[in-house]
Amino acid sequence: MTLSKVIEICCSILVAFLILVLISFLTMRPVLQEVRLEAGSEWDGFLRSVRDRNEALPGLAEAIRGFEPGHARLAEGLLEARSVSLRSADPVGMVAAVDEIERLLMQIENLTLAKPGLSQYPPFLSQWKKVVTTSRRVAFNRKNYSNAAKVYNRLLMPFPQNILATVFGFVPLENYPVAGTIGDDR
Repeated sequence: MTLSKVIEICCSILVAFLILVLISFLTMRPVLQEVRLEAGSEWDGFLRSVRDRNEALPGLAEAIRGFEPGHARLAEGLLEARSVSLRSADPVGMVAAVDEIERLLMQIENLTLAKPGLSQYPPFLSQWKKVVTTSRRVAFNRKNYSNAAKVYNRLLMPFPQNILATVFGFVPLENYPVAGTIGDDR
């Protein structure tokens, strides 16, 4: 076999491989777009839920202060985390603020178990119900986003379509798993 014949065979194999990569990517592209749009929609739902919960947090903080002034530091921490959440422009900062809010809300939930009078205090009770409801929506939307991101990221992984996927702007999405939320049956 001559050198020119070897080069011709190698070029043919390379062209066949590139055609395979292109066909693989073109068949996956609509699915990738659909799943990426779904993840974007779930993220938007998560942000709306966070915004709704952020609106209820000042009332909850005031109710905690009104019940027992000794818990002002907990209420201040909640309002500070809310402020960070409102100012955060990047998803990582937003999720970190949401996690901090969730941590503080779990402390408040534990406080209601330790001080039964708090859960019966009318200003607290009405605000707490709003916060629990929106917190469940936050967790639900975040879980849906994370599931869509996992599916999308799995679709990006297989060879050979991953070669062109990155070139055409299909990059992995960050996954933000939910650890737990207030009102969960533990």
